[in-house]
Amino acid sequence: MRTMMIWSLCLIISLSNRILVIASSSRHLCRPYQKDALLEFKNEFHYNVMAGKTESWRNNTDCCSWKGISCDPKTGNVVELDLQDSFLNGPLRSNSSLFRLQHLHTLDLGLNNLTGILPASISNLKYLRNLTLYSCNLFGKIPSSLGNLSYLTDLDLSVNDFNGELPGSVGYLNRLTELRLVSANLSGKFPLVLLNLSELTWIDLRSNKFEGMLPSNMSSLSKLIYFEISGNSFSGSVPLSLFMIPTLVDLDLGRNDFTGPLEIGDISSPSKLRVLYLGENNFNGPVPRSLSKLVSLVSLDLSFWNTRRGKVDFTIFLHLKSLRD
Repeated sequence: MRTMMIWSLCLIISLSNRILVIASSSRHLCRPYQKDALLEFKNEFHYNVMAGKTESWRNNTDCCSWKGISCDPKTGNVVELDLQDSFLNGPLRSNSSLFRLQHLHTLDLGLNNLTGILPASISNLKYLRNLTLYSCNLFGKIPSSLGNLSYLTDLDLSVNDFNGELPGSVGYLNRLTELRLVSANLSGKFPLVLLNLSELTWIDLRSNKFEGMLPSNMSSLSKLIYFEISGNSFSGSVPLSLFMIPTLVDLDLGRNDFTGPLEIGDISSPSKLRVLYLGENNFNGPVPRSLSKLVSLVSLDLSFWNTRRGKVDFTIFLHLKSLRD
Protein backbone atom coordinates (compact mmCIF):
# COMPACT_ATOMS: atom_id res chain seq x y z
CA MET A 1 0.00 0.00 0.00
CA ARG A 2 2.78 2.40 0.95
CA THR A 3 4.64 1.60 -2.29
CA MET A 4 1.49 2.34 -4.32
CA MET A 5 1.10 5.71 -2.60
CA ILE A 6 4.72 6.65 -3.38
CA TRP A 7 4.31 5.68 -7.05
CA SER A 8 1.08 7.68 -7.28
CA LEU A 9 2.76 10.73 -5.76
CA CYS A 10 5.69 10.47 -8.20
CA LEU A 11 3.23 10.22 -11.13
CA ILE A 12 1.36 13.35 -9.98
CA ILE A 13 4.62 15.34 -9.64
CA SER A 14 5.79 14.15 -13.07
CA LEU A 15 2.50 15.16 -14.74
CA SER A 16 2.53 18.53 -12.95
CA ASN A 17 6.04 19.28 -14.25
CA ARG A 18 5.00 18.37 -17.83
CA ILE A 19 1.97 20.66 -17.61
CA LEU A 20 4.20 23.53 -16.37
CA VAL A 21 6.70 23.00 -19.20
CA ILE A 22 3.93 22.92 -21.85
CA ALA A 23 2.30 26.04 -20.36
CA SER A 24 5.57 28.00 -20.25
CA SER A 25 6.57 27.02 -23.79
CA SER A 26 3.18 28.01 -25.21
CA ARG A 27 3.19 31.43 -23.50
CA HIS A 28 4.33 34.11 -25.92
CA LEU A 29 6.61 36.65 -24.28
CA CYS A 30 6.72 39.09 -27.17
CA ARG A 31 4.68 42.28 -26.87
CA PRO A 32 2.61 42.86 -30.03
CA TYR A 33 3.69 46.49 -30.56
CA GLN A 34 7.36 45.45 -30.32
CA LYS A 35 6.83 42.63 -32.82
CA ASP A 36 5.25 45.16 -35.19
CA ALA A 37 8.19 47.52 -34.74
CA LEU A 38 10.68 44.75 -35.53
CA LEU A 39 8.82 43.65 -38.67
CA GLU A 40 8.58 47.26 -39.85
CA PHE A 41 12.30 47.68 -39.19
CA LYS A 42 13.05 44.60 -41.29
CA ASN A 43 11.00 46.05 -44.17
CA GLU A 44 12.96 49.32 -44.10
CA PHE A 45 15.82 47.56 -45.89
CA HIS A 46 16.24 45.73 -49.15
CA TYR A 47 18.13 42.47 -49.34
CA ASN A 48 20.30 41.63 -52.32
CA VAL A 49 21.13 38.22 -50.90
CA MET A 50 19.86 36.00 -48.10
CA ALA A 51 18.25 38.02 -45.37
CA GLY A 52 20.50 36.62 -42.63
CA LYS A 53 19.02 36.52 -39.16
CA THR A 54 15.80 38.27 -40.16
CA GLU A 55 14.80 35.26 -42.31
CA SER A 56 13.40 33.65 -39.16
CA TRP A 57 11.14 36.61 -38.41
CA ARG A 58 7.53 35.49 -38.99
CA ASN A 59 4.38 37.27 -37.84
CA ASN A 60 2.78 34.11 -36.45
CA THR A 61 5.67 33.31 -34.08
CA ASP A 62 6.92 34.78 -30.82
CA CYS A 63 9.46 37.50 -31.62
CA CYS A 64 11.43 36.55 -28.51
CA SER A 65 12.32 33.30 -30.31
CA TRP A 66 13.62 35.06 -33.44
CA LYS A 67 17.30 35.03 -34.30
CA GLY A 68 19.12 38.09 -33.02
CA ILE A 69 16.42 38.92 -30.46
CA SER A 70 16.59 38.57 -26.69
CA CYS A 71 13.75 39.49 -24.36
CA ASP A 72 13.44 40.14 -20.66
CA PRO A 73 11.77 36.92 -19.38
CA LYS A 74 9.74 38.86 -16.80
CA THR A 75 8.42 41.73 -18.90
CA GLY A 76 8.63 40.39 -22.45
CA ASN A 77 10.40 43.57 -23.56
CA VAL A 78 12.96 43.25 -26.36
CA VAL A 79 16.25 44.13 -24.67
CA GLU A 80 18.81 42.92 -27.23
CA LEU A 81 18.92 43.26 -31.01
CA ASP A 82 21.95 41.64 -32.64
CA LEU A 83 21.77 41.88 -36.43
CA GLN A 84 25.50 41.90 -37.10
CA ASP A 85 26.29 40.87 -40.69
CA SER A 86 22.61 40.44 -41.62
CA PHE A 87 22.74 41.93 -45.13
CA LEU A 88 20.86 45.10 -44.19
CA ASN A 89 21.07 47.49 -47.17
CA GLY A 90 19.82 51.04 -46.84
CA PRO A 91 20.08 54.05 -44.53
CA LEU A 92 19.08 54.07 -40.89
CA ARG A 93 16.14 56.48 -41.04
CA SER A 94 15.61 59.19 -38.46
CA ASN A 95 12.02 57.93 -37.99
CA SER A 96 12.96 54.26 -38.06
CA SER A 97 10.67 51.88 -36.19
CA LEU A 98 13.85 50.72 -34.43
CA PHE A 99 13.57 53.72 -32.14
CA ARG A 100 10.22 52.47 -30.81
CA LEU A 101 12.10 49.64 -29.02
CA GLN A 102 12.53 51.81 -25.96
CA HIS A 103 13.79 49.04 -23.67
CA LEU A 104 16.84 48.00 -25.73
CA HIS A 105 20.02 47.46 -23.72
CA THR A 106 22.16 46.11 -26.57
CA LEU A 107 22.12 47.10 -30.24
CA ASP A 108 24.56 45.56 -32.73
CA LEU A 109 24.12 46.47 -36.41
CA GLY A 110 27.79 45.97 -37.29
CA LEU A 111 28.93 44.77 -40.73
CA ASN A 112 25.82 46.01 -42.56
CA ASN A 113 25.50 48.52 -45.39
CA LEU A 114 23.73 51.39 -43.61
CA THR A 115 25.11 54.01 -46.01
CA GLY A 116 24.02 57.36 -44.62
CA ILE A 117 24.29 59.45 -41.48
CA LEU A 118 23.84 58.23 -37.94
CA PRO A 119 20.52 59.91 -37.04
CA ALA A 120 20.26 62.06 -33.92
CA SER A 121 17.22 59.99 -32.94
CA ILE A 122 19.59 57.21 -31.83
CA SER A 123 19.29 58.96 -28.46
CA ASN A 124 15.66 57.74 -28.23
CA LEU A 125 17.11 54.40 -27.15
CA LYS A 126 17.86 55.93 -23.77
CA TYR A 127 18.53 52.66 -21.91
CA LEU A 128 21.24 51.44 -24.31
CA ARG A 129 24.32 50.01 -22.61
CA ASN A 130 26.08 48.54 -25.65
CA LEU A 131 26.04 50.16 -29.10
CA THR A 132 27.97 48.57 -31.98
CA LEU A 133 27.90 50.12 -35.45
CA TYR A 134 31.19 48.68 -36.67
CA SER A 135 31.81 48.86 -40.44
CA CYS A 136 28.39 50.18 -41.49
CA ASN A 137 29.45 52.70 -44.18
CA LEU A 138 28.14 55.57 -42.06
CA PHE A 139 29.28 59.10 -42.89
CA GLY A 140 28.75 62.70 -41.78
CA LYS A 141 29.20 63.96 -38.24
CA ILE A 142 28.68 61.87 -35.15
CA PRO A 143 25.50 63.37 -33.62
CA SER A 144 25.89 65.24 -30.34
CA SER A 145 22.71 63.50 -29.13
CA LEU A 146 24.88 60.45 -28.50
CA GLY A 147 25.77 62.11 -25.20
CA ASN A 148 22.19 61.56 -24.00
CA LEU A 149 22.75 57.78 -23.80
CA SER A 150 23.69 58.05 -20.15
CA TYR A 151 23.62 54.26 -19.51
CA LEU A 152 26.11 53.49 -22.29
CA THR A 153 29.10 51.39 -21.21
CA ASP A 154 30.42 50.13 -24.56
CA LEU A 155 30.54 52.16 -27.80
CA ASP A 156 32.01 50.94 -31.11
CA LEU A 157 31.78 53.20 -34.18
CA SER A 158 34.89 51.82 -35.88
CA VAL A 159 35.49 51.53 -39.64
CA ASN A 160 33.11 54.23 -40.84
CA ASP A 161 33.60 57.44 -42.81
CA PHE A 162 32.60 60.13 -40.34
CA ASN A 163 34.02 63.63 -40.58
CA GLY A 164 34.98 66.24 -38.04
CA GLU A 165 35.68 65.76 -34.37
CA LEU A 166 34.23 63.55 -31.68
CA PRO A 167 31.36 65.61 -30.18
CA GLY A 168 32.01 67.10 -26.77
CA SER A 169 28.76 65.57 -25.52
CA VAL A 170 30.56 62.21 -25.30
CA GLY A 171 31.97 63.62 -22.08
CA TYR A 172 28.55 63.06 -20.49
CA LEU A 173 28.80 59.28 -20.89
CA ASN A 174 30.12 58.82 -17.37
CA ARG A 175 29.38 55.06 -17.32
CA LEU A 176 31.43 54.40 -20.48
CA THR A 177 34.11 51.74 -20.03
CA GLU A 178 35.07 50.85 -23.63
CA LEU A 179 35.41 53.24 -26.58
CA ARG A 180 36.37 51.96 -30.04
CA LEU A 181 36.77 54.46 -32.87
CA VAL A 182 39.24 52.64 -35.14
CA SER A 183 39.46 53.94 -38.74
CA ALA A 184 36.48 56.24 -38.25
CA ASN A 185 37.99 59.18 -40.22
CA LEU A 186 37.85 61.48 -37.18
CA SER A 187 40.09 64.54 -36.86
CA GLY A 188 41.03 67.30 -34.43
CA LYS A 189 42.98 67.24 -31.17
CA PHE A 190 42.86 64.47 -28.61
CA PRO A 191 39.28 64.66 -27.24
CA LEU A 192 39.84 66.23 -23.81
CA VAL A 193 36.30 65.26 -22.76
CA LEU A 194 37.54 61.67 -22.48
CA LEU A 195 39.52 62.68 -19.39
CA ASN A 196 36.17 63.20 -17.61
CA LEU A 197 35.24 59.54 -18.12
CA SER A 198 36.89 57.98 -15.10
CA GLU A 199 35.39 54.51 -15.76
CA LEU A 200 37.14 54.09 -19.12
CA THR A 201 39.24 50.92 -19.34
CA TRP A 202 39.62 50.77 -23.14
CA ILE A 203 40.38 53.57 -25.66
CA ASP A 204 41.14 52.64 -29.27
CA LEU A 205 41.60 55.60 -31.65
CA ARG A 206 43.82 53.85 -34.21
CA SER A 207 44.07 55.04 -37.80
CA ASN A 208 42.28 58.38 -37.68
CA LYS A 209 43.42 61.95 -38.36
CA PHE A 210 43.97 63.16 -34.81
CA GLU A 211 46.87 65.57 -34.28
CA GLY A 212 48.54 67.73 -31.67
CA MET A 213 49.88 66.84 -28.24
CA LEU A 214 48.44 64.47 -25.70
CA PRO A 215 47.23 66.23 -22.53
CA SER A 216 49.61 66.22 -19.58
CA ASN A 217 47.05 64.82 -17.11
CA MET A 218 46.44 61.43 -18.73
CA SER A 219 46.66 59.77 -15.32
CA SER A 220 43.10 60.96 -14.59
CA LEU A 221 42.11 57.87 -16.61
CA SER A 222 43.00 55.83 -13.54
CA LYS A 223 41.28 52.59 -14.66
CA LEU A 224 42.68 52.50 -18.19
CA ILE A 225 43.94 49.07 -19.32
CA TYR A 226 44.19 49.46 -23.09
CA PHE A 227 45.26 52.68 -24.88
CA GLU A 228 45.91 52.52 -28.61
CA ILE A 229 46.33 55.62 -30.80
CA SER A 230 48.68 54.36 -33.54
CA GLY A 231 48.37 55.64 -37.10
CA ASN A 232 47.49 59.26 -36.29
CA SER A 233 49.50 62.51 -36.33
CA PHE A 234 49.98 63.07 -32.61
CA SER A 235 53.15 65.04 -31.87
CA GLY A 236 55.30 66.46 -29.09
CA SER A 237 56.59 64.49 -26.15
CA VAL A 238 54.80 61.58 -24.51
CA PRO A 239 53.38 62.75 -21.16
CA LEU A 240 54.90 61.08 -18.10
CA SER A 241 51.40 60.70 -16.68
CA LEU A 242 50.66 57.88 -19.16
CA PHE A 243 53.17 55.65 -17.40
CA MET A 244 51.68 56.58 -14.02
CA ILE A 245 48.38 54.81 -14.76
CA PRO A 246 48.64 51.75 -12.47
CA THR A 247 46.21 49.55 -14.44
CA LEU A 248 47.70 50.09 -17.91
CA VAL A 249 48.58 46.84 -19.72
CA ASP A 250 48.67 47.72 -23.43
CA LEU A 251 50.07 51.03 -24.78
CA ASP A 252 50.45 51.58 -28.53
CA LEU A 253 51.72 55.00 -29.67
CA GLY A 254 53.24 53.75 -32.94
CA ARG A 255 53.11 55.51 -36.32
CA ASN A 256 52.70 59.06 -35.05
CA ASP A 257 54.97 62.13 -34.90
CA PHE A 258 56.07 61.99 -31.26
CA THR A 259 59.49 63.56 -30.73
CA GLY A 260 62.27 64.06 -28.25
CA PRO A 261 63.81 61.70 -25.75
CA LEU A 262 61.35 59.46 -23.95
CA GLU A 263 60.90 59.91 -20.20
CA ILE A 264 59.14 57.23 -18.21
CA GLY A 265 59.58 58.87 -14.81
CA ASP A 266 59.74 57.42 -11.35
CA ILE A 267 57.57 54.30 -11.21
CA SER A 268 57.22 53.41 -7.54
CA SER A 269 55.07 50.27 -7.82
CA PRO A 270 55.68 47.41 -10.30
CA SER A 271 54.26 48.29 -13.71
CA LYS A 272 51.58 46.03 -15.26
CA LEU A 273 52.50 47.16 -18.77
CA ARG A 274 52.88 44.13 -21.06
CA VAL A 275 52.80 45.73 -24.52
CA LEU A 276 54.63 48.97 -25.42
CA TYR A 277 54.75 50.04 -29.07
CA LEU A 278 56.67 53.25 -29.78
CA GLY A 279 57.89 52.45 -33.30
CA GLU A 280 57.73 54.72 -36.35
CA ASN A 281 57.87 58.02 -34.47
CA ASN A 282 60.61 60.65 -34.23
CA PHE A 283 62.12 59.74 -30.87
CA ASN A 284 65.81 60.50 -30.49
CA GLY A 285 68.63 60.19 -28.03
CA PRO A 286 69.66 57.16 -26.02
CA VAL A 287 67.18 54.40 -25.28
CA PRO A 288 66.11 55.37 -21.72
CA ARG A 289 67.38 53.20 -18.88
CA SER A 290 64.02 53.67 -17.17
CA LEU A 291 62.61 51.08 -19.60
CA SER A 292 64.12 48.50 -17.27
CA LYS A 293 61.42 49.38 -14.71
CA LEU A 294 58.73 47.97 -16.97
CA VAL A 295 59.39 44.46 -15.70
CA SER A 296 56.13 42.93 -17.00
CA LEU A 297 56.82 43.77 -20.66
CA VAL A 298 56.20 40.92 -23.10
CA SER A 299 56.33 42.90 -26.36
CA LEU A 300 58.36 46.07 -27.08
CA ASP A 301 58.72 48.05 -30.33
CA LEU A 302 61.35 50.81 -30.57
CA SER A 303 61.76 50.71 -34.35
CA PHE A 304 63.01 53.84 -36.19
CA TRP A 305 64.47 55.25 -32.96
CA ASN A 306 67.18 57.79 -33.77
CA THR A 307 69.99 57.07 -31.31
CA ARG A 308 72.09 59.79 -32.99
CA ARG A 309 74.74 57.17 -33.69
CA GLY A 310 75.10 56.49 -30.00
CA LYS A 311 75.49 52.97 -28.65
CA VAL A 312 72.49 51.10 -27.34
CA ASP A 313 72.92 49.83 -23.79
CA PHE A 314 71.48 46.35 -24.16
CA THR A 315 71.85 45.63 -20.44
CA ILE A 316 68.63 47.63 -20.05
CA PHE A 317 66.74 44.65 -21.45
CA LEU A 318 68.27 42.13 -19.04
CA HIS A 319 65.78 43.28 -16.41
CA LEU A 320 62.83 42.48 -18.66
CA LYS A 321 62.56 38.79 -17.80
CA SER A 322 59.16 38.32 -19.50
CA LEU A 323 60.15 39.93 -22.81
CA ARG A 324 59.44 37.70 -25.82
CA ASP A 325 59.28 40.11 -28.74
